[in-house]
Amino acid sequence: MRQDFIRIDGAPAATHTAAGGAVFVSPEPEHERAKVWFFTRLGGVSDPPYDSLNVSKVVGYGEAAVTENLRRIQEAMDGRPSAWVKQVAGDEVVRVSEAGFAGEADALVTDRTGFSLVVAVADCVPVTLVGEQEVGMVHSGWRGTLAGVSAKAAWKMVDPSPTAYIGPCIRGCCYEVSEELARTFAGRYGEGVVSGRYLSLPAAIKVNLSEAGVEKVYDLGLCSGCRPDLFYSHRKQGPLTGRNLAAVARKPV
Repeated sequence: MRQDFIRIDGAPAATHTAAGGAVFVSPEPEHERAKVWFFTRLGGVSDPPYDSLNVSKVVGYGEAAVTENLRRIQEAMDGRPSAWVKQVAGDEVVRVSEAGFAGEADALVTDRTGFSLVVAVADCVPVTLVGEQEVGMVHSGWRGTLAGVSAKAAWKMVDPSPTAYIGPCIRGCCYEVSEELARTFAGRYGEGVVSGRYLSLPAAIKVNLSEAGVEKVYDLGLCSGCRPDLFYSHRKQGPLTGRNLAAVARKPV
């Protein structure tokens, strides 16, 4: 596996190219309790405009291509299977004990090893939680952020203050919303999360996590809107775009 360090505005991170070709970003240094993967759009087989590591069978062409992309991702995760949910832009958190489909929710938590927790994103915020005994994976769009899904996932964990990693997503530089929605976020999370009509979901999530007692929050600082060469962006590319996978797995103790 090849590793390259990248310059970003947030926490230190490194890009990795797995043997199967999948390219992902991870925090640097790696957490001692967990493996974290924020997969890019690079290293897959899907055709344009879904090129190339699209993980969604709902968008794009060719189920066979997505199946191959998921195989490459599993190879990059050392063969681990995954637990996933049908994401519904809400605040439901599910506790899982094995790989496979875990119902409708937008966050997963487990104290088990041997598999990963995954969410799919294309501008929404992937938030990884790592505690001493558990890990969590959160999908947080604007609805989930207003509903406080990240804090609810942290509260679901037995660890009093897990470490959080905020992955690649659309950010305040690129995310223009309605005046009404900007006012709603400012009223809930403070004026610092908006600049005019531009909304910073990561800033709101940091406030939300602090409400749950999460003290260590590392934001990788990567914007899907600014970097369509690396990440899918529904806002910048419209509906004809793929989905990136974000994942976390607890290491064996």
